[in-house]
Amino acid sequence: MFTLSCCYTKAPILEFSLCVSELCSCGEIDQIILHLSRSATLKKFTLCIGSGDDHKLLPAFFNLQQSMVLELENCAFKPPVTFKGFSKLVSLSFNNVSITAKVFHRFIFNCPQLKDFTLIGDEKHLMGCWNSDFAELFESLPLVEHLCMSWYPIKVIHITPRLYLIQLERVLATEKIRHKLLADLSVMPRKLLTSLVHIKYLHLQGLSFAREVDLLSALLLVTSSPNIETIILEMQPNPTEAMSQTVMNLVDHQEYSYVILDHLRAIRITNFTNVKTGMDFVKLILAKSPMLKIVDIEINKQVDIHGEVKMLKELLHYPRASTRAEIRFERQ
Repeated sequence: MFTLSCCYTKAPILEFSLCVSELCSCGEIDQIILHLSRSATLKKFTLCIGSGDDHKLLPAFFNLQQSMVLELENCAFKPPVTFKGFSKLVSLSFNNVSITAKVFHRFIFNCPQLKDFTLIGDEKHLMGCWNSDFAELFESLPLVEHLCMSWYPIKVIHITPRLYLIQLERVLATEKIRHKLLADLSVMPRKLLTSLVHIKYLHLQGLSFAREVDLLSALLLVTSSPNIETIILEMQPNPTEAMSQTVMNLVDHQEYSYVILDHLRAIRITNFTNVKTGMDFVKLILAKSPMLKIVDIEINKQVDIHGEVKMLKELLHYPRASTRAEIRFERQ
C-alpha cells in the first residue's frame, strides 16, 4: 500500500521508492510523480511493479532532471520528443521496461555520467529493430563501472564478425589488409576495439555456454575489461541444445596471450554444467587472473555424481595464475 502523504509535505524530497507486487492504482502513482516533478530536489526515483500491465510514465516524469539514480521495473518509457535525457544520472536500472531501440539509444547517449547500468528485458519489452552492437552501446557508456545485462539484451546488442570487421575498417592501415579480413567472415573478434577500462563489476544473466552469441559476448566483455574485479554469470543451460563446432572451439582455438586480468578478485558461476565450453571458460579465467581469490561454482542439479566428480577433478588441475585462488563448489 502507498498513500499520497508525500504530496503534502513541505520538506524537500530527495528520494522516492515504491515497490508493489502488482499494478493497483495508476492514478495515485501519477499524482505522486506529478508532485515530484514540480520540485527540483529529487535525486533517486524507484518504481518497481512486480506484475500486471506496464505503468506508462507521465510526461511529467521526464522533468525530474536532478535525478541521479533511476530504477524502473515493468514500466513503459515513452518520453516526449523534446526530452534530452537525464544529464546528472549516474545509476540506471531498467528491468522489463518497454522501450524502443531508437528511444533507448537516444536516452543513453544523453546520460553521459552513467557509472551503474542494468538492462534486463525480453522481446515484449525491448521493442523494434535493435540494429546495434556492443561498440555502439559502450560509446554511450564511456564511464560505466557496474554492468548487469540479461540474455535477451545481449542477444540483440552484441557483435557479429561482419559488424566487427566493418568497425575494423575504420582503423585498418591498408586496403590490402581490409579486403583480406572482409573476405573472411568467419573471423571472430577476440575483444572490443575500445577497451572498457572503467568496468569493475560484470553481471550477466540467463546465458548458455552452448550458444555462440552468449559465449562470444561473455568473452568479449571479460577480455575487453582489463580492470574488472568481480564477474557473476547466472547461466541457464539447456540440455537439449545442440552445440556447433564453432562454439566448441571458440575458447581454446583463440589466442588470448594478450589478456591479463590483473584486478579480478572473484568470479561466481551458477547453474554450471560440465560442457566443454564452460570448462574452457573457467580454465581461461584461472590462467589469466594473478590476483584471483575466489571461484564460486554452483553445479546444476542435472549433473550426476559421476559427471560432478570428473568435472571437479579437471577443474582442480587447471593451471592457476594466482596461488591464492580458491575454487569452491556447491550444488543447487
